[in-house]
Amino acid sequence: MGFTLCAALLINWLGAPGWVPKALAVGIGGLAAVLIVARGNRRRRSHARDLGFENEMSWIQYELAGKGSPKGLYLLAFFCLLVMFLTGFNTDYAMPAWAAAALSIAWGIANASYPVDEEDV
Repeated sequence: MGFTLCAALLINWLGAPGWVPKALAVGIGGLAAVLIVARGNRRRRSHARDLGFENEMSWIQYELAGKGSPKGLYLLAFFCLLVMFLTGFNTDYAMPAWAAAALSIAWGIANASYPVDEEDV
């Protein structure tokens, strides 16, 4: 992710030909597709007591408590948006940042951890 975002900025600043960011975006987008297919919706689930909570809460409460999504997901999303802003949202040079955002979403889905409901057990 870091390499992709730095490469997107470097490609933009150097004014590389249009095929370079497109090729990088296709490669990173392919990695995102492979990750979502390979690990997909295989969420790790545990009881709320195991996560350190006494009562059942909604998924947004787990997110706000920092227990749902993997650590660093929101930081990666921030840097993806920053690179998109610096390179221009609709340019070819922003395509690697869009692909990196897709990879971070796929990584977040594959590594999300929410507790099971009592009726699911």
